[in-house]
Amino acid sequence: MIKQIKVELQDTMGSDEAIANAAWTSTYDKDKREDKYDDPEKVDSIVRRLIQDGHSVPIESVVFRFWYRFPIFTDRQHMTHRIASHNGLSGRYRTMPSDFYSLPSDIQGMLQHIGVEGEHISEGYYEILENSWNHYQYSLHHLNDAWKNKGTLSNFQYKRCREVLRGMLGTSFMVERTSIFNLRSFANYMKLRKSTHAQAEIRYVAEQMYQLVVAANVCPAALETLEAKGWTI
Repeated sequence: MIKQIKVELQDTMGSDEAIANAAWTSTYDKDKREDKYDDPEKVDSIVRRLIQDGHSVPIESVVFRFWYRFPIFTDRQHMTHRIASHNGLSGRYRTMPSDFYSLPSDIQGMLQHIGVEGEHISEGYYEILENSWNHYQYSLHHLNDAWKNKGTLSNFQYKRCREVLRGMLGTSFMVERTSIFNLRSFANYMKLRKSTHAQAEIRYVAEQMYQLVVAANVCPAALETLEAKGWTI
């Protein structure tokens, strides 16, 4: 189900003050702009005005690093975004997770509408995924034996096979990833993926990200203004 998907906010950098500092760099020397930090109203005012007027570069001063665990098909949607940095689970070095995404309740309901064919579709979904996992495990066992015990494969060859043979696993299998967003990229992600038009799973990911960023409270003025503007900058 959808709550198999996990999102964590691992780290943040920057704040409303950092956004203000980036903007004031173009208009005040360092000593003068540092004096302004003592006035929360000035910080709040310039952050909101920057966003309202479409000055996008200063808000890149805020950065978030997230960790995800979601199905590969959701990861593929996630990776379509222009985000600065990604790192993901490697099938070359790690055994892929054995769990896969269970059919969500809305999909189960749709399949029930089409009768016995829907039951066959549901049964086939689980059967194919379980069979592919079993064959993946079988493959890794014999590759490992060939490398460690028989010496018929080098370590390089063993890893090369592992990376390619992960391809037998369907896109419903779970995968892990970390991604780094600046606030400008985050806003674009929210605009597209928090939308009711987005696929349910990626929308759930975006909602979890949003809630975590709100709770972190690092740039409340920027976040509130971006949301009110429909995440457009």
